[in-house]
Amino acid sequence: MEIREIDGRDVPVCPACDFHAWSNPTVATMVIIETPGGLVLGRRSIEPGYGLWCLPGGFVNEEESPADAATRECQEEVQAKVRIEGLLDVYHIVRGDGRGMVGIAYVASLEDGEVPTAGNEMLEVGLFAPDNLPELAFSSHRRAIAAWREAPRA
Repeated sequence: MEIREIDGRDVPVCPACDFHAWSNPTVATMVIIETPGGLVLGRRSIEPGYGLWCLPGGFVNEEESPADAATRECQEEVQAKVRIEGLLDVYHIVRGDGRGMVGIAYVASLEDGEVPTAGNEMLEVGLFAPDNLPELAFSSHRRAIAAWREAPRA
C-alpha cells in the first residue's frame, strides 16, 4: 500500500490494483427502552466498560438495517423483544482508540409479556428512573438519554 492524497485526505491505496482502503466509521445502535418501571439498562460483562451500565445496542451488520440491528441487539443483550417507537437522533462518536462511529439512537417499548434479563454481554439488567441513573459506560448513551428527556412526548 502507498499513501495518496485524495480530497485532502491521506488514503492507503494498492498500486497494483488501485484498491482504496478508506477509513469509514462503523455504525452502531443504542436503544432507550421505556417501561412503566423506568428505562432498561444492562451492566456490561465485556470491555469496553466492564461493570458499567449501558443502553442495549451494538454494531449494525452489513446485511441488516439499523432498526433491525437495534431489535436484534435488544434480544441478545437484554433477552427481550422490543417495538421500535421512533428514531431519537444520530450521533458522531469518536471511540477511545480514535476511530469514528455513527451512533443511531432509537426509542422502543417492550413487546407484550417481555421481561428483560441479562444476555451474554450483560452481568445484570435493571430498570432505572430517568432521574436516578447509574454511571453509564458511554458518553453517547448519556447524550441520547439527555436528548430523550428533552424530546416532546405524544
